[in-house]
Order: sequence, then C-alpha cells, then structure tokens
Amino acid sequence: MIVVNGITTVKSLELNGKELKTFVHGGKVSALIGFDLRGSFGNFLIEAELEDGAKVQEKLAVGKRYIAVAPLGIPDKLGGDTPEAEQALINTLIEEGKLISAVPTSAEKLWEGEFRLPINAPITITDTYGYSRQTGASSISHKGTDFRAAIGTPVYAMNSGIVRFSRFLRNYGNTVILDHGLGLHTVYMHLSEFEVPLGKEVGKGELIGKTGDTGYVLGPHLHLSIRIGGISIDPEKFMEILGVRVLKSAQ
Repeated sequence: MIVVNGITTVKSLELNGKELKTFVHGGKVSALIGFDLRGSFGNFLIEAELEDGAKVQEKLAVGKRYIAVAPLGIPDKLGGDTPEAEQALINTLIEEGKLISAVPTSAEKLWEGEFRLPINAPITITDTYGYSRQTGASSISHKGTDFRAAIGTPVYAMNSGIVRFSRFLRNYGNTVILDHGLGLHTVYMHLSEFEVPLGKEVGKGELIGKTGDTGYVLGPHLHLSIRIGGISIDPEKFMEILGVRVLKSAQ
C-alpha cells in the first residue's frame, strides 16, 4: 500500500505512469498496488500530482522474492498422478484463471475499517503464499493462504462488498469472490456450501459459505486469495496492513 504523508488530497497518483485509485486510510491518501509473484522487481517511480499542480516523486524498491518448491500430487478424483491428468489440470487452471480475472470491480471503495479473518479462531495456517507446487513436470504457484478447517466450518466475509462470483470450478471447487471496490477482491475456495447468491451486498462478518474439500485438494481446508488489480498477493501481508495480524501456527 502506498501512503501519501502530509497532505489530505491529491489530483492524481501514478506508479510508473499508471494511475492508481486512491482512498483515505487513517486520515491519509492511500492506494493499493499488487506485484506479481514472478513479475518485475527493481525501482518503480511513484508520482503524486497535488491540487495546485505541483508534482512530488518518490521511488519504490521492490525486491525479488525467493520461491520455494515442494511436491504435490493430483488426487484420484482428478485423475491421479498421470501425464494426462497433469495436462488436464494445467489446461483447466488456465481457463479458471481467465474466469477469475474477468470478475468485475466497483469504481468506488466498498469496504470500511479493518479486514477480519475469513474463519474464526483458532487459526492454523497449513500452506502459505508464494511457493511452487511441483506436479509432475509442471510448476504451479500457490497464490494464497490455506487455513485448516473441517468440512462445514463457517466462512465469513472479510469486509463489506458485493458477491461477484459464486460457482463451482473443477480445480478451485466451490468458489466465492467478493468485490470490495477499487480492484480489491477476496477469493474463498474449496467450499462445501454457498450461503450467498450472486450480486448480493454483504457486510463484514456475514456468513458467505462453509469450508469443504471440493476441487483440487488432498484434504478439507479453506484457500484464501486476495487480488489487487487482478494480481494475487500475500494474504498475510495484506492482513498486517489492512486487517488483524495472522498468528501463524502452521504444522
């Protein structure tokens, strides 16, 4: 998140020439940006144009992230560990990614205050964001955080927003996507049940579904992805900035 200190309004805010959507957070002009896990790194130019036409520039340094690799097999329900199942997995992941990337967003900020966790305590994180799952000859990035949860555990909206996506996907299972505006989406995967219809406005803490083991999973859990401008970011880092801190208890 970019925060502009010392002023309360700006005419525009850009990152490498691309205009960012701004909002007020903690009384300061702010903007959310996402950097792809495997994307560019280095120095990025931030430029704010003030109301009087003056411009202020700063550089944002983005470092390269270490990407760990761990093996992950394909469950029998999706064909098992065969070359044919691997190819089907890759092909359908691409198609499902296109569907998720096409989910619309409001031009207005829809959330208020801090984001909450999608499930209630106790929290156990079983898989973190940012490593590659080696599946046969393919490498699949894990762009989310997995929470241990028995089938039927209530899943809650992390903040207010609109249900923009609610359907079954072969690999991601039953999936709900909430739009919080300004390009910010929270994505809840592998659900056993839907509790909200498409297009519904929901409040923070509202029940939106129940956890399950649908899709490409080896056991029941909740996979949470957070996307900014179509880019999946680290949910734990997001929560450190805009929500409650996640206490890791991964085993």
